[in-house]
Amino acid sequence: MNIYIQDWERIVGNHAATPQGIYYGIDQNWRSVKRIVSGEDGQTLLDEDGRRELSELCEYWKGKSMSDRQQEMFTGDTLGKYWKYEGTFLWTHWSELGIPNYEKVLKIGMKGIIKEVEDRLTEIDQTVPLDYIDQKEFLQAVLISLKAVVRFANRYAEKARDMATKATNPDDKKRLEEIAETCQWVPDNPPRSLLEALQSFYFNHVVRYIEFSTLGVGVRFDKVFGHYYERDIQAGIITRDEALELMQLLWVKFQELGTTYSPTVSSVYGGVASLQGITLGGVDEKGEDVTNEMTYLVLETAKTMRLLEPSIAFRYHEGTPDELLSEITDVIRTGIGYPSLFNDKSLIPALGKWGVPLEEARDYGITGCVYLEIPGKNMARRAIGYFVLPKCLWWALHQGIDPKTGEQYGAPTPDPRTFQSADDLMDAYLEQLRFFWGKFVAIENMCRSLYEKYLPRPFYSALLDGCIEKGKDTRQWAYPSMIDDLGIIIGPTNVADSITAVKKVVFEDKRVPMDELIKAMDNNWEGFEDIRQMMMQAPKYGNDDDYADEIAVEVHHRTSEVIAEFKDRFGNRCKGDGSGVSATYGLAHDTPATPDGRSDGDPFSDSTLAPIQGGDYKGPTAVLKSASKVSTEKTYNHLLNQKFLPSVLEGDMKQTFLSYLRTWADLGISHIQFNIVDGKTLLAAQKNPESYQDLIVRVAGYSAYFVDLSKGLQDSIIKRTEQSLG
Repeated sequence: MNIYIQDWERIVGNHAATPQGIYYGIDQNWRSVKRIVSGEDGQTLLDEDGRRELSELCEYWKGKSMSDRQQEMFTGDTLGKYWKYEGTFLWTHWSELGIPNYEKVLKIGMKGIIKEVEDRLTEIDQTVPLDYIDQKEFLQAVLISLKAVVRFANRYAEKARDMATKATNPDDKKRLEEIAETCQWVPDNPPRSLLEALQSFYFNHVVRYIEFSTLGVGVRFDKVFGHYYERDIQAGIITRDEALELMQLLWVKFQELGTTYSPTVSSVYGGVASLQGITLGGVDEKGEDVTNEMTYLVLETAKTMRLLEPSIAFRYHEGTPDELLSEITDVIRTGIGYPSLFNDKSLIPALGKWGVPLEEARDYGITGCVYLEIPGKNMARRAIGYFVLPKCLWWALHQGIDPKTGEQYGAPTPDPRTFQSADDLMDAYLEQLRFFWGKFVAIENMCRSLYEKYLPRPFYSALLDGCIEKGKDTRQWAYPSMIDDLGIIIGPTNVADSITAVKKVVFEDKRVPMDELIKAMDNNWEGFEDIRQMMMQAPKYGNDDDYADEIAVEVHHRTSEVIAEFKDRFGNRCKGDGSGVSATYGLAHDTPATPDGRSDGDPFSDSTLAPIQGGDYKGPTAVLKSASKVSTEKTYNHLLNQKFLPSVLEGDMKQTFLSYLRTWADLGISHIQFNIVDGKTLLAAQKNPESYQDLIVRVAGYSAYFVDLSKGLQDSIIKRTEQSLG
């Protein structure tokens, strides 16, 4: 690959041959990128020569890509019938995030890791284990990868030296010589300064990206880099302003790691975020607060740069300094959609319940949206697959039969017209969930087997604890815990509100017979607006109303229990994932009307803990009270969106907002994040997008430019309740 050094860079590294280049994992799916470039909108992405070259690449990958492998292997009544998307679940062609052991990587460098591999090769040559061939081939692949990364860095050193000899500007010459020295030293050796630490980190990050389009970062930034900054400050090597400039330059490098999604994936990641995020705050392995000057430096960088990425996940705990929480609020006030807040009070015990030792649980980081990872641990088993719970409820109301074809597609549950209570509907929903989750798990386990065989990750494996020692790729074994988030859970609030409405309107008040309700939904409420209004006016989750909240708790808890009945290919029980992303909008198109009053294709609630849009009419504190009733330990990682006016976070109101955040933490809710924008601004941006090109909104676990979103997703964000604390 061609490398380049731009005239502003001090931190270097590229994932494509030009700054305008976009990465695409063609070894996974060549069809989508070919369709994108062949379409009318894609004509500007490549010139004629580029399209010709891409066509040749696509021709090469025909029959070899992961998508081809799936189509070849997936046959029969389960794999062949259910793996193609029909609205209940969606499996995409890329998966797994994870956090390398950056502290180890920086401490011993590639040179130290290479020695570990060479020592392990010597050991197996002497002991000759039964899997000697497999181990040796893996370890040799790791050596090739690690040495290639060192050579990759050295190429930048050579290029910088060459450019320096030709530079006429003294400052430019000095900058290039600095790059040459840095890239000659790292990542091969342990960094000696903050600059070298950041450069080593970025080389590792960009190579991970090239190896397998892995986008999440997750690094506990202040914990890992704080001492490099403090050491440089004390030694007089750097000033705070110079360090801030370095951080800003790194932030620009994050923006270069663009990618191209297929149309289907774009529907669930509206705005095409690459989901790069870093973690700040929290406690260390001993339970002590990790806040340092780097924590504040990162926040200042985010505030001054106002970029979509990296998103910041902030870990709050009881010892979080008041000054830091105030600074967090000021960054949120800018409207960039982050930091999102994660609650150590609930998440550390949850990780313990899922089998993670306490010291390791205290070290958790966040990748992507709200994905929980332990740095250096082989937990990257997460698939970016999606499971639509309201569609399971819909199947329950149709006995698992597709009304269009008469085919028994789901589980053969009882006729809903015979139901005597909402409990019967709950049981039928859970049976459909059990049926479809079983199909989902079978497909996912087979996909992971294909990934193990055809898409190994020798470089990433070398950055994890245990892979070198075991002589196994990351895909061949798993960290022993129950933290396998097998699928992203979509729409539990809609299921809960639907069952609540049926309980109230059909069984208790007896205002609508079940047969009439099903007829109204099958007609998408046309001619049945009176019934729709009755269902919409039933109690709703998010208002601290136990009538609705108790059903929401039951939906979450019992859904998790059903999911845990199934195991992954390593024998670990499955768990859902609460990130949701914009799939709450994109995947709703294939779910007909539901009993909560939602119409065919309308968006679901925008996250696992969020009320339906407009359904939370008793204020933000009531939302917190409702959300706190759902146990993170009994369910999964959650996401909670809230939208506030900017005025709530400034002036005299700021202290009230800080109290609101502390209340959120005291209630043990695992996550919260904010859109800080008023509805009038969003409507104006929708009408005149050219005047609002830099307007940022929080979609789910990521931020996006509002004008880059589809109108439907924009409408969904606009409909979120605009909270106040007055």
